[in-house]
This record gives sequence, C-alpha cells and structure tokens, in this order.
Amino acid sequence: MANLLTSLCCVILAAVLVAYAQRRSQLVARNQYERMGGDVTMQCGSLEDEASVSWKVNGTDVKAQHRLEGPRLLLTQVSLGHNGLYSCFQNPHGERRDTIYLHVG
Repeated sequence: MANLLTSLCCVILAAVLVAYAQRRSQLVARNQYERMGGDVTMQCGSLEDEASVSWKVNGTDVKAQHRLEGPRLLLTQVSLGHNGLYSCFQNPHGERRDTIYLHVG
C-alpha cells in the first residue's frame, strides 16, 4: 500500500512539473529584430487564424499605427519608438499567450 501511494504521489508531482514547465515556456519573451521604416508582423504564439487577441506593449495597450489580423499584430513604418515588450492575450479571458521583445534598428 505504501509503495502504491508513493508511486501515485510521484506521478502527480511529475504531471505538475510538466504543466509548470509548459506554462513557463509560454511566458519567456522571444526576440524579434526588424529594420527601421519597415512593416512588422508579430504572431501570437501558435493560435489559429480566427483567434481573438489583444496586444499590449510595455504593459499598456498598443497605440501605434497598427492592424490586427486574428492573432497577428501588424505595425507599419516602425521606428525606434516601437522597441519594447509586446504581449498578446487571448480573449475573452485575457490569458497571456505570447511575449515578444521587438528590437528596431
């Protein structure tokens, strides 16, 4: 009985660790490098085209000239002012799905 309980605890602990690792990997920012003056497309993780998302840059709503196409954010004529940490959130619950650090230069 003790061995069964120990095995069950190990299985549960392993499942929790795997879930934590998967969640943590989604929250680590990835880098995207772009040229000044060009247009930029950022994809929100691996979400489907019909997914509804919202975007923030450095913690505030994106106010730059942009367009949303499903899970993609399109910025036009980027400049140094577009540099920052972009995060996308899947609606309606607002769960963060991806984080991208945009480097324009």
